[in-house]
Amino acid sequence: MPRRLPIILNPASGPDLPVLKILNRAFRDAGRDWEVFLTRQAGDAFRLAGQLQAAGEPLIAVCGGDGTIKEAAGALAGGEAALAILPGGTGNALATELGVPLDLAAAVALACAPAPRVRQIDLGRIGEHLFVLRASIGLETELLRGTDRALKDQLGPLAYPLTALQKLGGLTPLRFRLTIDGREIGTQGVQCTIANSAQMGVTGLALAQGVSVDDGLLDVIVLSAVDLPALVAIATSNFVGADLGVEVQHWQGREVRVAADPPQAVAFGGEVVNRTASRSGEVVYAEVVFEEDARVLIGIAGDHPLRPAPMHGQGAVYLYTADLDGLVARAVFAGARLVRPAAEESWGDRVAVLEDPDGNRWFWAEHLARDGRKIR
Repeated sequence: MPRRLPIILNPASGPDLPVLKILNRAFRDAGRDWEVFLTRQAGDAFRLAGQLQAAGEPLIAVCGGDGTIKEAAGALAGGEAALAILPGGTGNALATELGVPLDLAAAVALACAPAPRVRQIDLGRIGEHLFVLRASIGLETELLRGTDRALKDQLGPLAYPLTALQKLGGLTPLRFRLTIDGREIGTQGVQCTIANSAQMGVTGLALAQGVSVDDGLLDVIVLSAVDLPALVAIATSNFVGADLGVEVQHWQGREVRVAADPPQAVAFGGEVVNRTASRSGEVVYAEVVFEEDARVLIGIAGDHPLRPAPMHGQGAVYLYTADLDGLVARAVFAGARLVRPAAEESWGDRVAVLEDPDGNRWFWAEHLARDGRKIR
């Protein structure tokens, strides 16, 4: 008889769903006993995960968002217990990064599999704080802190880009001084990200390409601007698998120092943990922590990595371009699958549907004038 699976559950995370009902049915179908440990405030997931590991639990499940998973992973770092992700947040970026099913019942089935695969992932550290995804300075910090809870409940991951669109008009570029493995770099932009993962949790979109959670490196990503051309460049980069355009500046290293002018908040998922100093003062220091990797259950032995479940019924993201046919041709050449060729819709746009190699579908469109000509 398999031992009961402990689940650290954050009841405040994610959309308003009958989580316990879904878990009860899924564990019953899997024939596995389970026990819930509720979090009530920040730090509870860290404390509970540490206690469960000390009690000898080999596998600990976490049902919540990326912030809850970050806490638990920090407590389990360097230990023997593995972490099973049961996605229950708004963005679920780490689950998307690792290919864990976003459907809660499917994630339970994975956690209960008799021979699961476990992946060792890096952790970054700033001061006493460990992080799994990234530390943000600038726009993303304000975005995550400023996204309304009710909006996240209503729209899910689409709440973040909607909040971003509302903030675009008031952005002022920041000046950054970076030191990456001893190399000094001066630059400016609206956001600086120190990333272990670039996954944004929005339909599989990554902020930059070539970022891995297990390569022993941190990625420093500076966005020069966040406007329509920049968003199109980021989206197109996801198709071709390489950073495109000057809007995304990207470096890698094991040790990173960042100074910003003016000083900025540094946050993990909207939780402020530090502040950068001015360009002439002390700096934020980040490093990869090799001795404290985390072990995360990601799949079933012998299977291919599981892909995120499609977001059925949650809406679609349309990205506009002035050259739809050219973009489709470049995407198909780079490995995308053409699901639906470009065709004129009743509301006056031409729309094509593409699927990237990870199974995510993208709706690309261009505006047409009333006489059918392209609007540039």
